[in-house]
Amino acid sequence: MDKLNEYQQAAVLDHNRVLLLNAQVGSGKTTVLIYKILYLHFVKGVPLESMVVLTFTNKAAEEIKLRIREKNKSIKEEELRFFGTFHGVCRTLLSSVLPVSELGYTSGFSVYDADEMLELYERVMNENSLALKYKNKIRKRIEQYRQGKLLYGNMKHDDDLAEFIRLLEAEKKRCNAMEFDDLIENATVLLRRHEYSPKWIIIDEFQDSDDRQLELIQRMKKEKTHIFAVGDPNQVIYTWRGSRKDIFGEFRKAYGGNELTLPINYRSTTTILDAAKAFLEPGQLISGIRDQGRPIVVKKHHNTFNEALYLCDRIKGFVKDGLKYGDIAVLYRKQKQSEVFKDVFEKYGVPHEVSLKRTLRDIPVLYWLVRLLKAAVNPNDQDSMTYVLGDRRYGPGMSKKKIKEVIGSTKADNNPNMEIVKKAIDFKEWCSTNIEKDMARIFEYFDLGAWLMPTAITYNEDRERVMSFLEDIKAYLENTNKELFDGIKEYLNNSALYGSRIPGGGTGKDGNTVKLMTLHASKGLEFKHVFISAANLGLIPIPARTPGEEEEEKRLFFVGLTRAKDFLEISYHTNSDEYGVYGIPSPYLRMIPPELIDSEDFVSRGANLSGLRREIKAHMDVKQAEADKEAAAPELEDKVKVYHEKYGQGIVIGGDEANITVEFEVYGAKVFSKAFCPLKYI
Repeated sequence: MDKLNEYQQAAVLDHNRVLLLNAQVGSGKTTVLIYKILYLHFVKGVPLESMVVLTFTNKAAEEIKLRIREKNKSIKEEELRFFGTFHGVCRTLLSSVLPVSELGYTSGFSVYDADEMLELYERVMNENSLALKYKNKIRKRIEQYRQGKLLYGNMKHDDDLAEFIRLLEAEKKRCNAMEFDDLIENATVLLRRHEYSPKWIIIDEFQDSDDRQLELIQRMKKEKTHIFAVGDPNQVIYTWRGSRKDIFGEFRKAYGGNELTLPINYRSTTTILDAAKAFLEPGQLISGIRDQGRPIVVKKHHNTFNEALYLCDRIKGFVKDGLKYGDIAVLYRKQKQSEVFKDVFEKYGVPHEVSLKRTLRDIPVLYWLVRLLKAAVNPNDQDSMTYVLGDRRYGPGMSKKKIKEVIGSTKADNNPNMEIVKKAIDFKEWCSTNIEKDMARIFEYFDLGAWLMPTAITYNEDRERVMSFLEDIKAYLENTNKELFDGIKEYLNNSALYGSRIPGGGTGKDGNTVKLMTLHASKGLEFKHVFISAANLGLIPIPARTPGEEEEEKRLFFVGLTRAKDFLEISYHTNSDEYGVYGIPSPYLRMIPPELIDSEDFVSRGANLSGLRREIKAHMDVKQAEADKEAAAPELEDKVKVYHEKYGQGIVIGGDEANITVEFEVYGAKVFSKAFCPLKYI
């Protein structure tokens, strides 16, 4: 406790039944949350099993559990079973506390991921010959239907959506499988009927909660239940997926209680914090303890390609001076902006990692293996077995008609296709006789060596991936002390909820890579050096339709600024690659006090509306003049677009038998030998 400041200690020691902790960015909220849990357990005698700790990411949940076990190694994983994401905790409640049989499921239900649900959607549609419009928007349609919206898009009349949803729910129960959103919904339904009252509910990143999560909290809270909610109103950046800007006010109305603040930022330099203050919510205060630090660099580039080339040299210079690649992040507003950075960094040897959600479906051999294991731990999961048997690369590639015949039979008849079905059926019994948890025996049990085809060119790589995946399962079993069958089933459900450890997505070893990610993805992270790319009008912020959206864009930029600990550089592009983006700086750059900025290209002048209008008009005039010039120019007979890794996109303007001439907007005309042409035709 001596390591905590007075504000942090007050939050840990607070005894009110309800406490709302307003934790400013970088103020040590996770440390406070962990000390609160330890204080309640070791000082106040509250059992860990009587606490529900809710987070929004599995990474946050695992960090909390790891740091608690580091404080006291005698704490067992089972004691922390109600520590996890909202969906993960609901799965635990449904499988071990609440009577899930009332909803038509057994406690051993599976969790389907998004890809598996799409397969189920398609099967239910086809088997029942349903007439549905906007099939590619079926998730959105289901969501809106449950909100009472029967028509979608330009529909004038109902279709078979209601019948589809009825049949889908019945099929999920037959398969004993829930999808992601079912977990919170089904847990809430049962909590309305049955009492479950933890002594403490502790919520991390409370500002991200949506209405369903708030109701779940309300259903768990009983008269003697305590609530400790930690959040930051300046980081409400997910209203587009259900969180609410007024959530702190709603919480006060619903529960009252005490309210405290963590106002001291330990992360960023004073310069970075002073810049971020311009984007704070009214009435919010934040202070730091670090020195002034370096000024914020604002840099002008022609486009993303030019910036990527510049960053290669800039980053290598930082690394040469002692910084690690892993200390650096490049942030941007849209995911597609990562493509140029990725290509250029790869070309010039900058280790990098793109923060892009990948699924097991991106690794075909692992996806096939997971579907086989899912069929083995859930006999009702016929969709998984259908996938295993129908896959042409790793499975036998059977027709749907033949698959039905095989699944309907339990006799092997010396048919290897029948044998793998029998192996799945007998898997639970086999697990009960193999308590040593040897993953190589699972490989042999399913005869995976044969299914991976030893003669295939990918065999060694596939085998290595399969064994690595099985070893991950073994590590999970040892960490949780689970039995083989139940542990595999739980691991697969966790995989559906949180994803699995998937190799790839960048270059570099041991995580020492430059991180490329959107502003949204950067939330909750910190880096010594941060580059924010393309702070242009029309992109940062993206044009808002409502004042609420405009305020959220401002909060999102605040999140980006406050990821930086020591150094922050923000760029803008004079010739943006993005449609509808102006080649002038974002108005947000004008909000940063000029004395905080170091730039040869940009002078902060405060948010001057008339000046901004003049810049926009001048930009549009230049664009119009360029368009007029292009329209007036004689058409080239062979107007072919090409791409060069250094010079970017250009147009072929001439050539002969030996050479080709290309006009690049920035670099002018360049001549290349046809024999060694480095151009890619677009």
